[in-house]
Amino acid sequence: MATLLVGYTAQDLFERGKHGRRFTAKWALEGEITCHTLDIYQRHAIEKAHHLKAVCSAHLPAGNWDEIRFKTGPKRMSGELALDMLQEIAALLGGDLSAPRFRLEYEGKERDRNSLIAKIRDQPGRTRDFSARWQASVPGLEPVEFTSFPGCFCHRRRDEGGLALAEVVCRELAQLSVDGFDLLDMGCGSGMVGLLIARALKDVRLTGVDSHSRAIEAATLNADRLGVPAELILADSGTPSRLDGTFDVFVGNPPYYSDYRIADVFLETARRALKVGGRCYTVCKNAAGLESVHRRYFDTVETIARRGYSVLKSMKV
Repeated sequence: MATLLVGYTAQDLFERGKHGRRFTAKWALEGEITCHTLDIYQRHAIEKAHHLKAVCSAHLPAGNWDEIRFKTGPKRMSGELALDMLQEIAALLGGDLSAPRFRLEYEGKERDRNSLIAKIRDQPGRTRDFSARWQASVPGLEPVEFTSFPGCFCHRRRDEGGLALAEVVCRELAQLSVDGFDLLDMGCGSGMVGLLIARALKDVRLTGVDSHSRAIEAATLNADRLGVPAELILADSGTPSRLDGTFDVFVGNPPYYSDYRIADVFLETARRALKVGGRCYTVCKNAAGLESVHRRYFDTVETIARRGYSVLKSMKV
């Protein structure tokens, strides 16, 4: 029996005791089990904790699945992403979402659960396109179109913080008359920041990193459409060691939850990846929290205001 688990995290697969001890699986499954994730971090967590086969990809893996189990809910993912994933599940099952081949574990109201299934079941021949197209630019250049997908950061709209970051970097490097440099866009998302910089300045060699498979899918599409050569890497721990000390400029818009632990990964990567004399730029709403992370890895931090955001700049010495 081949079972595909969709939307489950490493924590979902086992119950835990009062003191954090791991108990047995919540439900017994026979045969071959494959866990699908959109984020490479969850794939690694599942493989490490449970020794199960895990696949990280922008879309569900094809296969002759005897059963597909999908865990979702408003606190786990957007309604649009849930509907997108459910549409892919229905396609894998030949449009049949009835038991026993399909099981939905929904964390939310029953009416919302039923409405989600009905949108697929009641229109079996309809295939929805959940991608979105929006425009962005930096001063002096015409706007260009970007595409994003459900699950991407800032799906359906440009990120104003990222735009502020791109504008500051373009302005500063243009004033220095810098031609030809290696740029690392950490947490690149749909690729907006790095691609705007690469369009505005000459001979930019762009590398983008993100942990989300759909972000890499969108960034690849956008780079191809704009004709910008880019190496795009799916990773949850920064750049590979082969790229240490190879970049002139680092840009990143790190998430600030989890006590800035992810921002710490961003800045540690910046310190490791930059050449001596390289520049690190990050952006946030409130500079205080992110500034302390900068100072763990760089001697000085300068704050530059733009669009209601703070762009933090450090140099590697």
